[in-house]
Amino acid sequence: MNKIYIVRHGKTDWNVKGLLQGTIDIELNEEGIKEAKELSEKIDFSKIDICLCSPLKRTRETARILVGNKIPIIYDSMLVERSFGDYEGKPNNSDLIEQQWDYKLNDSSNNIESIKICLARAKNFLDKMKKEYPNKTILIISHGAFIKALHFNIIGYNEKTDFLSFNPKNSVLYEYEIN
Repeated sequence: MNKIYIVRHGKTDWNVKGLLQGTIDIELNEEGIKEAKELSEKIDFSKIDICLCSPLKRTRETARILVGNKIPIIYDSMLVERSFGDYEGKPNNSDLIEQQWDYKLNDSSNNIESIKICLARAKNFLDKMKKEYPNKTILIISHGAFIKALHFNIIGYNEKTDFLSFNPKNSVLYEYEIN
């Protein structure tokens, strides 16, 4: 069994502006740095073995602030944000969000990573993590859409799941136990 803690990176200017970041490499803003510092004071690192982190700037910065040199940080490209293709850098409107998270539609137009591909990547990551770090307590630092995919892989989903029912917030710690 693994205990995992998952954190979405601190805020960026694009979060504030409501722009889709996806795989574009954006840095934290002042508020994001402050959020990460505040969260670092609330985490008991003596109970965490390792940090697995997306290699994008906003997650790397969050990891360095949160973890410092308390535990090892390993960067894993499987944890990068879901690609929003041609929509990256554009406003995140509600119609687009609903389309992106419609399991039956499984939209991959405009170079978007489809929901089924993103969910499969999250499952593959969890399988790899359990195999490489059995019985470890792990801190994962990733991105909103990919954390959503991890969450639903952990709790279960089907074609009728409301994927919009869980929206990970910046610099909030989510806790799970997985077999």
